Amino acid sequence: MEKFSSEQINIKCRPSWLSSFVDEVADIFNPTDEVGRVGFDCQFSEECWEVGLFLGSTEIVGGQRDGQFIAANFQFDLLQLLDRFESVNRFHFNFLEPSASAGECDSSSAYITIEGHLADLDVVRLNVYATPPAEAGPGFRKSYDGKIDTV
Repeated sequence: MEKFSSEQINIKCRPSWLSSFVDEVADIFNPTDEVGRVGFDCQFSEECWEVGLFLGSTEIVGGQRDGQFIAANFQFDLLQLLDRFESVNRFHFNFLEPSASAGECDSSSAYITIEGHLADLDVVRLNVYATPPAEAGPGFRKSYDGKIDTV
């Protein structure tokens, strides 16, 4: 219940222009396989609004691969992303070698960071992640017979 309450407060505190920005950037994701579902997180830091976006994974249900999470393949047009900003202060591609103990990439291993102003509004730092964070859970569940359901 506490988690739900804090999420509701976060939603109410998020300015409408930020929600519109997230929707615009989400439209830039172009899944190359089947379907895609964009997930995001918005937090206000001392410096700016920080936004993280990613394409949700698919959990396999049943069969030999039961319980596996498959990251979605996608294309993302960086020129369209740049067009969303009035000015850009920082634009980076980040890649961190996954830890040997983890054995898999997580959302922090490969991502693009862009920081700048949206029109005359506050500074926004946007991270577009190659894979979703583990705590995000799946966006879809795909059964052994090929049926796909949203989560």
